Amino acid sequence: MSSPGQLVLPLAGEWRLRLDPQDEGLTANWPAAPLATTDRIELPNTTDLAGFGFALNTNTMRHAAPFPVTTRFPGVKEPARADEHGYLVRRHLFVGPAWYEREVEIPAAWQGRRMWLRLERALWKTEVWLDGRRVGECDSLVAEHRYDLGPLAPGRHRLTIRVDNRMIHNLSTVTHAYGPETQSRWNGLVGALTLEAVAPVAVESLAVFPAPDRQSVRVRARVQNTTGGTVRRDAEIILEHPDGNSRLAAARGAWECPPGESTQEAVLTDFPSSAQAWDEFNPVLYQVRVALAAAEPVTTKFGFRHVERVGRELRLNGRPVFLRGTLDCAVYPRTGHPPMTVPEWERVLGVVKEYGFNHVRFHTWCPPRAAFVAADRLGVYLQPETAAWVDDWGTETVTRPAAIGRDPQVTDFLRAELRRMAEAYGNHPSFLLCAIGNEFGMNQTDWDRVNAMVEEIKAFDPRRLYTGCGARRNLPADDFWFTHHSGVSTRGVGPAHTDWDFARAYEASPVPLLAHETGQRPVFPDYAALLPKFTGPLLPLNLARLQEGLKLNGLAGQLPDFVRASARFQLTQYKAEHEAMLRTRGYAGYQLLMLNDFTGQSEALVGILDPFWESKGVVTAAEVRAWNAATVPLARFPKFVWTEGEEFRARMEVAHFGETDLRAATLEWELQDAQRGAIAAGRLEAPELRAGGVTRFGDIRLALTNVSAPAQLRLHLRLGRAENHWPLWVYPAAPVEPEPPSVLVTRQLDAAAIQRLRDGGKVLLLAHGLKNAFTARTGFESVYWSAGWWGNRFSSLGILCDPAHPAFAEFPNAGVSDWQWHGLLAGATTFDLTGAPAALRPLVQPVPDFHYHTRLGQVFEAKVGAGALLVCGYDLHSRLAERPAAQQFRRSLFRYAASGAFRPAVELPSAWLESRLQPAGLAARGATVSRVSSEDAANGHRAANVLDGDPATFWHSRWQPRADTPPHELVIDLGRERRLTGLTCLPRQDQANGRIARAEVFAAREPDGAGERVGEWRGSNDAEPITLRFDRPVTARFLRLVVTAEVNGQPFAALAELDILRDPTEP
Repeated sequence: MSSPGQLVLPLAGEWRLRLDPQDEGLTANWPAAPLATTDRIELPNTTDLAGFGFALNTNTMRHAAPFPVTTRFPGVKEPARADEHGYLVRRHLFVGPAWYEREVEIPAAWQGRRMWLRLERALWKTEVWLDGRRVGECDSLVAEHRYDLGPLAPGRHRLTIRVDNRMIHNLSTVTHAYGPETQSRWNGLVGALTLEAVAPVAVESLAVFPAPDRQSVRVRARVQNTTGGTVRRDAEIILEHPDGNSRLAAARGAWECPPGESTQEAVLTDFPSSAQAWDEFNPVLYQVRVALAAAEPVTTKFGFRHVERVGRELRLNGRPVFLRGTLDCAVYPRTGHPPMTVPEWERVLGVVKEYGFNHVRFHTWCPPRAAFVAADRLGVYLQPETAAWVDDWGTETVTRPAAIGRDPQVTDFLRAELRRMAEAYGNHPSFLLCAIGNEFGMNQTDWDRVNAMVEEIKAFDPRRLYTGCGARRNLPADDFWFTHHSGVSTRGVGPAHTDWDFARAYEASPVPLLAHETGQRPVFPDYAALLPKFTGPLLPLNLARLQEGLKLNGLAGQLPDFVRASARFQLTQYKAEHEAMLRTRGYAGYQLLMLNDFTGQSEALVGILDPFWESKGVVTAAEVRAWNAATVPLARFPKFVWTEGEEFRARMEVAHFGETDLRAATLEWELQDAQRGAIAAGRLEAPELRAGGVTRFGDIRLALTNVSAPAQLRLHLRLGRAENHWPLWVYPAAPVEPEPPSVLVTRQLDAAAIQRLRDGGKVLLLAHGLKNAFTARTGFESVYWSAGWWGNRFSSLGILCDPAHPAFAEFPNAGVSDWQWHGLLAGATTFDLTGAPAALRPLVQPVPDFHYHTRLGQVFEAKVGAGALLVCGYDLHSRLAERPAAQQFRRSLFRYAASGAFRPAVELPSAWLESRLQPAGLAARGATVSRVSSEDAANGHRAANVLDGDPATFWHSRWQPRADTPPHELVIDLGRERRLTGLTCLPRQDQANGRIARAEVFAAREPDGAGERVGEWRGSNDAEPITLRFDRPVTARFLRLVVTAEVNGQPFAALAELDILRDPTEP
């Protein structure tokens, strides 16, 4: 709401500042006199931006701050350094009360008027004093802090504001309204800071309720009368055209205004012409003006927008709508706080629309008014939320909040925040959806209380749709449901074809269904381009630490390739997932996590764009709009990989949620060959393409007889300006490639293979399924969300290869992961090549996750003495008739191995290769578990898993129904006496729980003997193999491992693999 001609005094400018880290200002009554300080700050501003607070010591990477600085998720040890928290680092850290003060001059012309102090945004609580007199306090995170100062005498007055950015209501530190992961817990005042003079009888707020048929408008005015008696005031309510120059309707009357606050209503009808509806295509705004006698007129803009739920369908202005959403998690590193101006938000939301999105979910926070204004103008549908996110695990985070609905104070706060959002932003047509928050705990939440909160806000303001929270229960009061699981999964990359959808998930939901937090596939950061952009108060020291790891592992030269390959594969996965949702009839939409990078939660860089809403230089907006637009051509076909002579078949559809129905729509299709152009084309007609759903155009069938296989083709569809395409691969119908006689093809690096290499021969090792500490079974999809949370050294972001290399002469590819690789990558054996010469470049190299920077390989070659070794981790044996890509890869690789082009240049020592390419597992060599003090047998985490050679399995001590306490003892029987020089141990690979920090090792000849202490193991919280060498060789049959400490101080023990180092002189 605005008031043309309102008497406004801007308060931007210099203020006195005094930090209060010991919280002594209230007790000492600082407001009684001018603040005793020489510090000055220009407001609006934050202490971070102005350089106040506890400075970061870049040597120790710590702030000398007397308060907690982290989120500290359950089971995660408090990092010792600020650059290890997994989020950006504040230059200056301050959490506590800060006092701001200045003088204001009240003009004589304001005599007799009330004064409103308006502070657009603060974090979290403000208190105000005027001339030493306390005025009040406010604790909203979603709306302005407004204070009624009453009538003030003309002249100078001292205004004091205390801002406390400590946690006021315990809602945890993981929300994006308050927490260190994204916007940081800044202190200050941002946005508009004003003092306004208001008439004794004035309109405080307007609420506009347009009728669904756009034939009437109900206007509700809240009037404040401070005269002390009832007064009668003439009022005129005017509906104006968006240009502001023409009236569409007006109403006049006399309002009886009793003392204090009252509500007045009027209904405007009889428009001379029908009003235009507001939506993403036609964001037309209208204006209501209320002129109250003896007061300044007030205005508000609104749109004729009506959203409703009809069964499982979401309708906007009477038509089905599909929400193509992205999340906004308050990632704004240049300021550390959200943008506060309309131009800034027009830039952000303009980028959102450029990439095809029409919807933004503000995850556990509410943006300022400027975001709603920009969204109104651009036609973007918004879903703001309160700062509510307490999952069951969230009750164990650092502040130990109660589950939602269990703390009456927090419940009252959330109820108030919902009303504040409705009152502050309810007239904005872009305010389409509202949720209380995110992912409340299934087991601990008071769901009846949550349902009552939804019912309450729906009754208070029915102009939008409401829901309790995302990803958990659907409540009786919910208008819609955004979830990852409606009883069936609502999201995912899916199988290696396009003839699938989420129909079962849709059918399982009783209300309109939005897929929750889709995407979540990281892209390798382009450090050189990204790091210089951080010019604000948040430093990318965590990213710089990761960059250093890339250099230390000798992979810095591959950075551009890692960025390109991971970004292209992210696009492939996002396209597959979201097209399936578009194919699902009745789906209400999706919410991508997210269009720009998330900078917290262990650097979850999952954005198509970087944290600054800028391109990463790989994927274009047009490529995203191909599958993310109001109109998207779609094709259903059973596979991506075909054999020459087969009949290609596809069903053609169009998801159309455009502005209007399309008459006589024509869908053009082409099957294109990169070398020969279009090899087939056609047109499909539909008499009508109705807006609001998916229309089937027809099927195409095409015999793949005129294709020069092997070939990569592209199916291209066009309907008007909407275009989409998919890659296809066609391989020859040929017998399985035989093993070349000049090459020893083997499944293991045995004595015969080693002798062949010594003799200068060629060896092709098909090592699929090999298990040891340096291999892992991996899959097609890239790591989910953040490997810093739940990844390991084998986590990857797709594959990388050189398509021009002769090994791929008969396997055309683009050098990055795509659907032709699916049958090869699913279940592949990936090798950890750490320690190999820097010059070794695998033929097929998984792009390592940037938290680990492991040199990985799936296909690699090396010179071994006079011989040549080619190693492949793919299954090139089984079901080849059903796996044409595997058969074709076999053909290409076998022919390369037999050719003169197979001349590896990089030499690997045979001992190094044997350590990497021999099967592991003491069980295979006769070892058994003699005894164990504790094991999690109920979940399959038995002690015998440390002997099985499989890094994915592990021993874990018993942890339920209660945890056994250390020490935990494990005794291994080697089967016979052996002469030992040490051990190799592989920590648990999937997460930190149970990783061993300290253990003692004893060697004995008898099963019950205490044995000789031969070493102490001190581990760290990572997944890297550990080698423990004894001081001297020992002869023993039994090894006893006594675990005394876990890396996070928990009472657990876990170990994936244990192996022995034998004395090489032992026969």
